[in-house]
Amino acid sequence: MKKGIGMSYLISVSSRKLLALVLILFAFVGCTHRLVIKQYPMKEGMVPNFAGLQPVNIINAQDSAEEVLIGQILVVHKYLANLQEWTDTAVKVLKSELHERNIATNIEAQKKIKLAITDVQLGFAGCTLNLKVETGDGYTRMFTGDNNSPWKINRACGGAVTRAVAAMLNDDTILAYLKY
Repeated sequence: MKKGIGMSYLISVSSRKLLALVLILFAFVGCTHRLVIKQYPMKEGMVPNFAGLQPVNIINAQDSAEEVLIGQILVVHKYLANLQEWTDTAVKVLKSELHERNIATNIEAQKKIKLAITDVQLGFAGCTLNLKVETGDGYTRMFTGDNNSPWKINRACGGAVTRAVAAMLNDDTILAYLKY
């Protein structure tokens, strides 16, 4: 009987050592993911109703196309993003919202709005990012988009972009700029 207890103990110890070794090796190997997001439309009520009289030139002002580390989850999963591509998504969201309100977007327009996603932080199931906005008359402000998704991290990040644009469209100074 003592022999059986000793044998299971040895198996248990060697199993734990093997598991620890596998976890250590897995931590060194790791995975790097390039996080690409897509455009998510705004939901009803996220922004006030407004209209504008003049077309607007929406500009992607994020000049860096380098992939940057935006987060690391469970030590082994590193996430990279191209913030210029993410800003393109913010531009699309804004253009879509302006078109919903019959405000034309045109690269020749006198009225300009520059957008740049400047940084992103990932959590386990969430994403927080900062969107820098500059109007043609010199008004500059940073807006935060924060979103969680239990399904996928890129869904959380796409939603964060939409929320940052919604925050921008709730700013009285930007709304006044778009209206007149």
